[in-house]
Amino acid sequence: MRYFIFCLAFFTLLAVFASQLTFGQDLTGNTAVIEIKGTVLDSANRKPIEIAIVSIWAHGKVIASAVTDQAGQFQLVTTEPAPKEILVSFIGYENYKSPLEGRSHTLEILLRSKDLSLTEVVISGKKTLLQTSGDKMIYNASADISNKAGSASDVLRKVPLLTVGIDGEVKMRGSSNLKVLLNGMSSGIMAKNLKEALKMIPASSITSIEVITSPSAKYEAEGAAGVINIITKKNILGTSGNLNISGGNLEQSINASLNIARDKFDYSFNLNGSRTRQRNSSILERTSIQNMQAVGTLFQQNDATQYERGGYAGAGFAYRPDSTQKLGADLSLWSGSWPVKNTLYNRYEEGATVSEYNQRSSQTGKFQYYELAMNYQKKFSKNKHELQITGLLGRSDDRSDYTTNQFSLSDAMYFTEKGPNRGKTWDSDIQVDYAYPLNNSGSSLLETGVKFTRANSNTTYQVYNNQANPGSEQLEQIASRSDEMDYSSTIYASYLSLKFETDNKWAFRPGLRFEGTRIASTFKSNSPSFNANFNNWVPSFLISKSLNDTHELKLNYTERIRRPWIWDLNPYVNASDPRNLTSGNPQLRPETTRMLEIGHSLNASSGFTLNSSMYYYSNSNAIESLTTVDAQGVSKTTPSNVASSKRLGSNINLSMELNNKWMANGGLELYRVWFNSTALDIGNKGNFYSLNINTSYTLPKNYTLQISGDYSNGFVKLQGRSSAFWSYRLSAQKEVFNKRASILLNVNNPFQKTLSQRSYATAPTFSSRTSTNFYNRSFSISFSWKLGMLDRPGSDEKEFNESEGKPMRKGIF
Repeated sequence: MRYFIFCLAFFTLLAVFASQLTFGQDLTGNTAVIEIKGTVLDSANRKPIEIAIVSIWAHGKVIASAVTDQAGQFQLVTTEPAPKEILVSFIGYENYKSPLEGRSHTLEILLRSKDLSLTEVVISGKKTLLQTSGDKMIYNASADISNKAGSASDVLRKVPLLTVGIDGEVKMRGSSNLKVLLNGMSSGIMAKNLKEALKMIPASSITSIEVITSPSAKYEAEGAAGVINIITKKNILGTSGNLNISGGNLEQSINASLNIARDKFDYSFNLNGSRTRQRNSSILERTSIQNMQAVGTLFQQNDATQYERGGYAGAGFAYRPDSTQKLGADLSLWSGSWPVKNTLYNRYEEGATVSEYNQRSSQTGKFQYYELAMNYQKKFSKNKHELQITGLLGRSDDRSDYTTNQFSLSDAMYFTEKGPNRGKTWDSDIQVDYAYPLNNSGSSLLETGVKFTRANSNTTYQVYNNQANPGSEQLEQIASRSDEMDYSSTIYASYLSLKFETDNKWAFRPGLRFEGTRIASTFKSNSPSFNANFNNWVPSFLISKSLNDTHELKLNYTERIRRPWIWDLNPYVNASDPRNLTSGNPQLRPETTRMLEIGHSLNASSGFTLNSSMYYYSNSNAIESLTTVDAQGVSKTTPSNVASSKRLGSNINLSMELNNKWMANGGLELYRVWFNSTALDIGNKGNFYSLNINTSYTLPKNYTLQISGDYSNGFVKLQGRSSAFWSYRLSAQKEVFNKRASILLNVNNPFQKTLSQRSYATAPTFSSRTSTNFYNRSFSISFSWKLGMLDRPGSDEKEFNESEGKPMRKGIF
């Protein structure tokens, strides 16, 4: 009840605050409002100049400012009665300055190009680590020196609203049900195995990461917690490239990229490879329970080592037949393996019976994924009036095997089991998006589109062992645990989204998305075939109010879904540890999550940013991993729709420049979660909090130091919770060769050999405790080299719209 009262009080106070601000504005409603709008053009070719800075001055200071859009347009409003002047600036051009008189201005401003070569222009300045843009919170990874080493998983640890566990699992506001995009587009590699895919993306290739907690109807409905968009394509002019080499005790990587832009053609090439090693040791203690009485105890001591190898190769091509159209294609290949070797001591006691053995097992995880993405864009004369068509073809080949050997305490092998698993998947989708502006500036916009997605896969799995003849090298197939599954899923989607703004700085964004899903699976031998059809209407609504140039309030509501995919549905049983089995569940249904959020953002001209929000999540058919233990003390873990969950929380994130050499940012998240399963008569609740900090200081002679860290008190689950975990990092960078290259030293968790975490689980049939030590102390040395030449500023070169994942040029493209 106290959380409900707190939430009600928060909303009430915020409403009173907003009404007071509105009332205050009404009192000054008679103040003269001066509107300044116009277009900034190149004086030589009259082409629009994007991202030119337009500022209005009075009393020797800036009273209003704006940045020109793709069409070179800007719009400013001020109530300052004093005499003013307008200043327009853009790199490579002479500044424009002119006095302003009167209450209304529509200007055409022509900027003259400076006669300077690139070598005469020195660009200095720092990009802030955190910023907000509409419904997005953006972490500028390229502004963080430590991101020249490591993988995307390491970068995500420093992103607001995200928590990365010691095992690499990514969660947003406590939920791992999220949608991850790569350059604004879905990718099969992200959907298939997010944890491993993130390890294959070099941190040095990431420009920024966007966190979207309230996606519009344009985004897929998948991902109950929200959307993460990883931006790897950088804005380029002319020809440029990067080379990054990193080596350390746990990770080695190399990453190279080359980008070439010409008048009508663009080319990009990327190549990277990495190798990592992970080790952990754990102790499991579990008590089996029947009729509320302990009937058996299990003790396991395990040591696991995983060697991961991965690589990525990609090539992109774009062609612009004219200034309003663009065609592009990207071809990529992902390849990786993550074999795991385990040594295990097992002891199970049931009454006077004791079973003891040692076990050595190995698991292979190999895959190759090929993807071809194509896109076409057409931009019309009106600002933000455009058509985009995208398509994707993908194929993956997977291999997931295990081999288990059990030995007596005298080291005599008596049991062997092998479980080969092969899979192939074909993906395809096509999407059409259309945007039509409802006013000249494009601030009011109608967006609509359709999408079709199709996936087909074939999985063959067998199990062989010598249980019928212990000690024999001849293994027999276990027919009841072997089968072949054909799986297909089809998704039809369409959406409609409106965005409109009022003169008093209110903005509204209602939207509705429909997704129809058809899933079918057939088995060759044992399991019954199944079909599942479900339709989802996904509404969204956002209201925002700009109080002034620095403060904004927003209220949004959205619904999100999580579909069960093949890895959730596949009944294949992984028995690499015969005492702890895992499998999929073909009876899963999609879960629907409803989210209400209220937030505030502050973006000061000093570079200080503050973002805070309160949110409430609820769903009644949550997909949770459920563990049961049978009479023989064997556990089986499978995903199930067995619980409802609710989450009430808040978060605050800030970024600041303490001075021109010292930057800092950090975040705090708090929430309370409730789980309840009426069917199983179990429930759980608890509090969660996490904290992250990051600070850097620039020293003389091109040295930079950085310290970052994160702490969490542990996640709450349906059947238990985990203990606290933390990590910390120290970095030092030296820029060399006229800042074209840099050398970076990273040290992670230097003051402790292992990071320990405990987890607890309880249910009517068992209680357990697991203690795990992760060997995460590491160091790395990285060398980065920026190469290439840039064309003169103001030339007709292309840029990339990172926040939407769409290519474009200055002016039109």
